[in-house]
Order: sequence, then structure tokens, then C-alpha cells
Amino acid sequence: MPTDSRTKSKKAYLVSLRHKLKKHLQLQSASANQVDRRWLNGFMAAGFHSGLISLSELKLEYMKAYRNAYGERMTEA
Repeated sequence: MPTDSRTKSKKAYLVSLRHKLKKHLQLQSASANQVDRRWLNGFMAAGFHSGLISLSELKLEYMKAYRNAYGERMTEA
């Protein structure tokens, strides 16, 4: 089954996004202060504007990473 470069790019982006979200939320949970997330926001915006991911998929990925990091659901998104 051949996969085109778009599918490979989307898969690579999702793997990278999950890693960055996990790393960010681990830093956030260990820190008493708010962690700077400008780079993460830019990475998510780039994925959306390039068409690799939709806003609903971004929201689901963030909520899933939050649930994995904190062991609870987000109260507001």
C-alpha cells in the first residue's frame, strides 16, 4: 500500500506534536509558574495553516495530552 508524502508529513507532524505537548505539560506540572508556550502555539498554528491538521484535531490532541499528563479531564478548553 503506497503512502503519499502528504500522509507521511501528517503522521510525522502528529508524532512531533504529541512529543512537544507531552514535554510542555510535564514542564507545566513541575513548575510553579506558567511555562512559555509561544513556540508550541506557533508549531500548532503552522500545522493548521499548512493543512496538516484541523482545529478540532488540535483540540483533541491537546485534551488527550492533558489527560495523560494530569490524569484528569480538562474543565475548560
